[in-house]
Amino acid sequence: MAPSPIFALLTERSRRSRYFWLGLSMVFAVIYGGLALQQAFASDYVVQDDARQHIFWMQRFLDSELFPDDLIADYFQAAAPIGYEWLYRSLTMLGITPDWVSKVLPFFLGVITVGYGFFLSLEIFPLPLGAFISSALLNQAIWGSDEISSATPRAFLYPLLLAFLYYLLRQVRWRSGLVLVLQAIFYPPIILISVGVLVLRLAQWPKGRLRLSHDWRDYGLVAAGMALILALALYTGNLSEFGSIVSRAEAQTMPEFQPGGRNAFFRSDIAFWLDGYPGRSGIFHRRTSIPVTSWVGLLLPWFLWSPAKTPLRRLVTPHVRVLGQLLVVSFGLFMLAHLLLFELHLPSRYTSHTIRVVLVLAAGMVWVFLFEALFKWGDRWVRSSTASGRSHPSGQLKRLLGQSLPLLFVAAFFIATFFYYPLFLNNYPKTAYYNLADSSELYEFFQQQPKDSLIASLSNEASNLPSFAGRSILVSEEHGLAYHTEYYRQFRQRVIDLLNAQYTTDPAVVAAFIQQYGVDFWLLDHHAFAPTYVSDSQWMRQFQPAADQATEHVAQGQVPIVSQAVPSCSVFQSDRWTVLDADCVVRFAQSAS
Repeated sequence: MAPSPIFALLTERSRRSRYFWLGLSMVFAVIYGGLALQQAFASDYVVQDDARQHIFWMQRFLDSELFPDDLIADYFQAAAPIGYEWLYRSLTMLGITPDWVSKVLPFFLGVITVGYGFFLSLEIFPLPLGAFISSALLNQAIWGSDEISSATPRAFLYPLLLAFLYYLLRQVRWRSGLVLVLQAIFYPPIILISVGVLVLRLAQWPKGRLRLSHDWRDYGLVAAGMALILALALYTGNLSEFGSIVSRAEAQTMPEFQPGGRNAFFRSDIAFWLDGYPGRSGIFHRRTSIPVTSWVGLLLPWFLWSPAKTPLRRLVTPHVRVLGQLLVVSFGLFMLAHLLLFELHLPSRYTSHTIRVVLVLAAGMVWVFLFEALFKWGDRWVRSSTASGRSHPSGQLKRLLGQSLPLLFVAAFFIATFFYYPLFLNNYPKTAYYNLADSSELYEFFQQQPKDSLIASLSNEASNLPSFAGRSILVSEEHGLAYHTEYYRQFRQRVIDLLNAQYTTDPAVVAAFIQQYGVDFWLLDHHAFAPTYVSDSQWMRQFQPAADQATEHVAQGQVPIVSQAVPSCSVFQSDRWTVLDADCVVRFAQSAS
C-alpha cells in the first residue's frame, strides 16, 4: 500500500521541500533573535551579564583616555582572543559602538548557527523535515541559555563548530581550514575539539577492518590544526604579566573555588561530575539548556542498530559517525581538562555544548522515525478497516483513527514543541540581560566626572559602573576571577584593604588607603553599615579575616570613619546609594585624628 499522502508530502526530498523547511527554520531563528533584540534594547541601560566583563573595556576604542592604568580593564583586554578584539575594533572604526555591536551580533550569530545546523543535518540525514526539526530544536537550545546573547568569545562557539563539521562532511578542506583559523582566534577551546575529530577520522573501518586514510589532504588538515594549537600554546599575549594559571593545589586551598565562592568549582558529591554547580566541573553546565524534546535523540543508536530498516532509516548516511566522534573527543578533552585543571580552562566547556549539538541532530532523525512508525500504524488500521468492510462501524472507526491520529500527533508535536514549549519557560529567550534603567542617575553622575576617576565600592552596583559610567573601579564581584595568580593577588589585596578601610575607626587607615590607590569616589549602599551587610555577602565572606573583622566592628557598635564622613562628604545621594568625595574623606580623617 502506498504511504499516506500527507506523510509523503512531509517527507518529500525535492528542492522545493528543502527551501520550504529551510525558510521555516530561518523564520524561527529570526523570531527568537528578534525577541532577544527586544530585550537588549528595552532601555539605554541594558547590559548582558558576561558583557560586563568582556565588553566594557572596548570603550577604549572610542576614547583612549578611558580606564587609564586600570588593572581590571587591562586584564580583560589581555584575555580577549585576537579575532574577537579585532572584530569589535574594526566595527568601532566604522562608527559603531561596542555596546551596540554586542546587542545586535547575537541575532546574526543565531541565524548563522541555525543555517549551518540545517545543512549539517542534511549531510547526515538528507531529509528536509529532519533538518528542520534539528535546526529548530537547536534554535530553542541556543536561546535557552545565554551563550549566544553574551556576544563574548563563547558566543562564536556554535556557528564555528557547526560550520567546521559541515565543511568537513562536504570535504571542502580549504573552508574547513579557514574555520579552524577562525576558531583559534575567536574561541580557542573549540579548535581542540575540531582537531580531535580530524584525528579520529584518519582511522577508517572499511568492511570492519581498520586502516588509515590514504588521502594526504586529511593529514594536511590535521597538521594545520596542530600548528594552530601549537601557536596558541606559545602565544600568551599580554596575559603573562598577570601571572601563571592557578594550579589545582592552589585552588583547593582558596575559598573562591569552594561551594559558594566566586569561582566555585570543587564539590565532594557525584554532582561534581554531572552538573558541577555552578556548572564548571561537570559534563553539563547549568546554563546549557537542552530542550526536553531533544532527549529523544538518545534513541538514535537503537533505531540505527535495529535490524528493521525502514525506507527513511536507510537514508541515514555514514556521516552519522561524526556524532559519535564528536562525543568521544569531547569526553576525552573533558577528562584531560580535569587532569590539567585550569590549563585548558573549565572541563564543562568541552562536553556541555557538544552534547547539546549531538542531541538536537539525533533528535531530528528520531522524531522522523517515530512519525514514520506512527503513519505505518495508521496505514495498517486503514487496511484492516478495508478488510472489515467500509460500511461496517468498526471498519469506519479504524479507518478514521488510522487516518487522523498520526496527523493529529504530528500537528500536536509541532505546536507543542515550537510554540507552547517556550511559553512554559520563564524569561524566554534566556539572555541574561539586565535592565538597569532605575540606576541611570548614578551612572550619569559618574559620567560627568573626570575620565581618570577611580571608584571604590563593595556594592554590587560596582560591577555595572565600567559599562555604563565608563569609569574605573577598584574592585567588584563580577570582575573577581581567580584564574591568574598575579591578577588575583592584587585584586584580593584591594578587596581586603577596602574592607579594612570602610569599617575601621582609625582615621590613618582610611587616609592611607585613599592615597595608596588614588581613589576619587567612594560608593556606599544605603545599608553598608548594617550589622549583616558583610556577613550576608558570599563574595565578601571570601576575604578573611577582614570580612569577619568588619562584621565584628559594626556589631560592637563602633562607628567607622567612613560612616562619620557621610554628612560632610556626600556628593551624590539617592534612596539606594551615597557617593563620597575621597579627598573630602581624607580631610575628614585627618581632622579626626
